[in-house]
Amino acid sequence: MSAGRPPHGRIGYLELPALDVARSAAFYEAVFGWSVEPAHGSFEAPGMIGRWSTERPPAAGAGPLVWIDADGLGPTLQRVERHGGTVVGRPQLDGDERWLVEVDDPAGNRIGVAVAVRAPQSQTLLAVADVEASSRWYRELLGLRSDHGGPHYERLLAGGTLVLQLHDREVHHDHGRIGSGPEAAADAGRPAGDGVLVWFGEVADFDAVLQRATALGAPVVLGPHRNPPGGAGNGPAHRELWITDPDGYTVVVASTDGEAYEPR
Repeated sequence: MSAGRPPHGRIGYLELPALDVARSAAFYEAVFGWSVEPAHGSFEAPGMIGRWSTERPPAAGAGPLVWIDADGLGPTLQRVERHGGTVVGRPQLDGDERWLVEVDDPAGNRIGVAVAVRAPQSQTLLAVADVEASSRWYRELLGLRSDHGGPHYERLLAGGTLVLQLHDREVHHDHGRIGSGPEAAADAGRPAGDGVLVWFGEVADFDAVLQRATALGAPVVLGPHRNPPGGAGNGPAHRELWITDPDGYTVVVASTDGEAYEPR
């Protein structure tokens, strides 16, 4: 095969029907991250280039179906609807490997979205007395971002990853009261969340977190220390800070594993 020649049988160019090129370009850029040039009606996707054409009628339910890989099922479907698309039916699990769901783009073209199944992830939820105050505290301490807001419930993200949920312990919603609260724990002579640590690992800006914890006046359970202690091998070889949050939960912040590595 000559150098630079595409392999035989590869799909290398895609022409998508459009009613409004600018609107379709905005949709595919927002939902799938394609590089678009609306003025020329062209795009570049991973392993593929193409263009939008107003000369071809959109195809809603006939002909070949193009499947596009995406990261994150829920966020992708939300972007589809926010940017003029329509989700068609419920996502279906394909062999425990991927989620498949069909959507219509703003022009009415039917396309498929494929999202790889992720391993189960820890999604800690804390019952707190003041959701908005706790949200501010954790956002200030760790630089997290609110993904919900409000006085009853909060989701806090690092990048696009959910790392903490907060729920007002007195708001029942459809599940009843959550937890007995720090008051009951104190009456029993135990700290809030006895036996549970709210652990944040792989924190790259550990030194900045130390400063923010001091500024927040967070009570210290264990000051900054190496795990394991110096001279005791490397293990995780990170530093830790143990503090308590406004509701009395023990919070551990750990630097990146290996950050305190000791060469032999």
